[in-house]
Amino acid sequence: MRGLAIVLTVAAIGAAAPTASAEVKIRLAQTSAATTCMMTCNAQAASCQTACVVPGTPPAAAATTTSNATASTICLLNCSTAQLTCQTSCARQSPSQ
Repeated sequence: MRGLAIVLTVAAIGAAAPTASAEVKIRLAQTSAATTCMMTCNAQAASCQTACVVPGTPPAAAATTTSNATASTICLLNCSTAQLTCQTSCARQSPSQ
């Protein structure tokens, strides 16, 4: 009898609890246009980051003729900012489901 009371109590609580899907609607960028837009942002960022790399200059009287390339931190940050701005624009244009 006590087991039945516990089962009924749990069932009543479960029936009264709201479901997550009824409260919150999750929006996903599932359209081809949104995906294409995001990929374009990524490609532009990759090209931008590549342009930030500057060939190194070998020190005077060095044993090698080349040096390590370096990347401008400011340039890389600007590329990342542009990428995020672009992707935000893509997400805003995505139709709501």
